[in-house]
Amino acid sequence: MDDERKKAKKRVRGLFLLCLGIALACFGFFACVVVTKRADGFADVSDTMVGLYKVIVLIGVFFLVLAFGYLLPAMLKQRKSERGEHDPSEMFDETNMRRALEKHIPDGETLVAGVHAVSRETCIKAVFWKCILEDDRLIPSENGRLLALSKSKYAAYDLYLGITQTSMIIVGCERNQYYYQFDNMPDGKEADVQEVTSDLLLQDIGTCFRLADVQSCEVKNGRMGSIKCFITMKNGSYFKLTIPKLGGLTGDMPHHAEYREAIIARLGTVNQSCKKIY
Repeated sequence: MDDERKKAKKRVRGLFLLCLGIALACFGFFACVVVTKRADGFADVSDTMVGLYKVIVLIGVFFLVLAFGYLLPAMLKQRKSERGEHDPSEMFDETNMRRALEKHIPDGETLVAGVHAVSRETCIKAVFWKCILEDDRLIPSENGRLLALSKSKYAAYDLYLGITQTSMIIVGCERNQYYYQFDNMPDGKEADVQEVTSDLLLQDIGTCFRLADVQSCEVKNGRMGSIKCFITMKNGSYFKLTIPKLGGLTGDMPHHAEYREAIIARLGTVNQSCKKIY
């Protein structure tokens, strides 16, 4: 276990004990008050004091839920990680992230940086030709016509964002449902027409973009150290992303902060219109 994971383990354990201690202190104080006031028949308890006692109990409940509902599962995951019991469905794992992103990296390139992010809104546009639509894929066909695709999702979902030497990779952490709209004509944006030479699954469309095709990128601070990033492409595709400060609490993504800065810096390098608003 490297230093980052050791620090993460200590941090989670310390937060768990702190939350548990605060919760027990609140409940203990309330219990003492009840025992003391019961002997007096609760004669001198005002409405203000009753409200105060309720607040103290609610604070105790909050920290108890935080300890056992959030921090304890994180501690259990750390133990599984130490034993080598990795769950492939866990998204806060750098190995799983690399594995998911590398499936979509162009030949001859390598992953430079990757992070976990949350998409608030996604719209992917693409234009294909010499193909026909069949079920969940595009199939090559000499008789096929020009086909413009709009693939969008307006609900929040988790994804991995990565960069290579010349590309930006965006892959959902889990299988997601998108809204697909097809047309025979592009919408007037700069169209990069792609010829379909082999079966192309709809779910794989919009996972790899050339960094040179980034039209604009706006970055600003979000809540709790997160960064909000609005990326638009020359063909009209766009992504509204939130990139958290940490890649989870378990320490399985120890380079998250470093990679986040590398991605933002790279987006600013390839496009001078990248704005940072702080």
